[in-house]
Amino acid sequence: MRECGRSMVEMLGVLAIIGVLSVGAMSGYAKAMFKYKLNKQTEQINQIMMAMIEYKSVFSSTAHNESLVPLFVKLNALPPEMINENDTKLSDVFGLGVNIRRLNNPDNMYFIYSLTGKSDDNHEICRNILESFKGYAAELVSVGINSTTSEVINQQDWWYGEQAPKGSSQRMHLLNLEKMQTLCQKCDSNSCGIYAVFPI
Repeated sequence: MRECGRSMVEMLGVLAIIGVLSVGAMSGYAKAMFKYKLNKQTEQINQIMMAMIEYKSVFSSTAHNESLVPLFVKLNALPPEMINENDTKLSDVFGLGVNIRRLNNPDNMYFIYSLTGKSDDNHEICRNILESFKGYAAELVSVGINSTTSEVINQQDWWYGEQAPKGSSQRMHLLNLEKMQTLCQKCDSNSCGIYAVFPI
């Protein structure tokens, strides 16, 4: 009987150790998966940015306030996994809404990310998007965040690239990690639009 008792205690101990190791493994897997998705998101952004640069002259003939997604699809210029709903909407590896469109300014086209709802990951995702956009500062007019909180509607922060007028303040090359963190805090629990603005 004593031997059975010891065996049961030992078995419970082994099960407890396995449980602790499983929790650690799941946590490590979740972190690795999140890192993979950040890298995949960067790849997706780079592919779209390069297409916006390459086909810039094609977009100048599109109507104002028109989505450019169907045209990107025809040009085979988008990561296939991002395309959904009859080739008119995009979503990235995190399931975030992405749009490419002309807005009211006839001289620009916009690459827009939408972060909605509360998520612990929004901060890192926002920073990843901004870092990716910043890599194209030479091609951009500006990068901006438009956030909506319970107190403030449409609070906008813009940083300007090399295609912006020379007198513009807050140049994109000064957008360092600390400033990105401050900007992205607005997206931790609020709706945010993150914009990259290209000239046509």
